[in-house]
Amino acid sequence: MKRPFLVTVISIVMIVIGLAQMGIGITVLVERNDDTFLTDADMTSSQATGFGIALLVIGTLSVLLAFGLLRGSRLSRALIGLVEVSQIVSGIYALVKLDSNRQASAIGMIVGALIVLYFLFGTDKAKAFFAR
Repeated sequence: MKRPFLVTVISIVMIVIGLAQMGIGITVLVERNDDTFLTDADMTSSQATGFGIALLVIGTLSVLLAFGLLRGSRLSRALIGLVEVSQIVSGIYALVKLDSNRQASAIGMIVGALIVLYFLFGTDKAKAFFAR
């Protein structure tokens, strides 16, 4: 079964985002003791260290899951599905609890997650690809 085009697109986007997260994580770790950076970021050195490590881990997981999707891994698909469902829940929370400036990004987060879920779980091609 040939991999659906939209699964490939989602995987490529995840790889790019994951690499960007890793790059930002490395940058934060390198700059974690720079006073100007810490002031601009409104963080302490230990917060910057934790944030940088978290970005490295999340970025690495994103890249690994994306390569899993490209291979047709049902586990990668399921884990990405869980992340997208959590994005929807977070978006709903933001719509209800946060100010109007953040509501627009919350709507974007929900719509983006729904699109990814549809492309991974809602199309016949994706169902057939991951069923093998």
